[in-house]
Amino acid sequence: MRRLELDDLPACSDLAESRSWPREEKKWEFLLAHGEGWGLFDDEGLVGTTIVTRYPELASVSMVLVAERAARQGHARRLVSHVLDTDVSTLFATSMGRPLYEQLGFHAVGFTDIHAGTFTGPASDISHIATHADLDDLVALDTKVTGITRPYLWESLLAMGSVRVSDHGIAGTWQVRDARMLIGPIIADTPADACALIADCAAGVPSVRVDVHDPEVIAFVRKHGMESWGEATWMVRGAETLPGDRTRYHAPLLQALG
Repeated sequence: MRRLELDDLPACSDLAESRSWPREEKKWEFLLAHGEGWGLFDDEGLVGTTIVTRYPELASVSMVLVAERAARQGHARRLVSHVLDTDVSTLFATSMGRPLYEQLGFHAVGFTDIHAGTFTGPASDISHIATHADLDDLVALDTKVTGITRPYLWESLLAMGSVRVSDHGIAGTWQVRDARMLIGPIIADTPADACALIADCAAGVPSVRVDVHDPEVIAFVRKHGMESWGEATWMVRGAETLPGDRTRYHAPLLQALG
């Protein structure tokens, strides 16, 4: 086992593709730049991966992948155990991975329903594009709602994506691969406010992904052409629940970032 480096990106993408995940090299690069990536190697190359993104308040574990040739040999447990410590940790689990995480002390605190496709509704026209002058306000609101201090996330979105601001919330966007745009994080006072921000971000964009959990927001995106790709369970270790005011947190940017 060793730390992953940028030179390992093609191997990481190959491994992801071999397990029916998208390649998303930009996503891997972003996560490795802001977190610790660990890889298991054998004579044939990369066997497994995980990435942990550490914040002052908690750690977010992601990208747990094991090659088919090495499946069911305890490698996922070894990788995740390697990055866990006594602090609070969180992750999103597939149905396949959830039993392992439960054995490692995680418990479910929520879920997200992954949606992708072409949004067919009109813009709501209730928001405007944020600038770097808004950075402090974005970070302050994000920290209050999520309980996580992560200014780099909003700095990155302002630099390589965009952020929309309304009187009742904020939403980031980022084009992670091909023509698909990710929407999130979404922080909004109500589900209706979250829907309005999604409409402003997604209207006219050929391909969009947004991971949401509120029934009203799920119904809204499905009504406007988005299809469910399945659910992931939000899990926590070392605490009863997630910090912050999660009633106002309607979508992450990446599940990997919490």
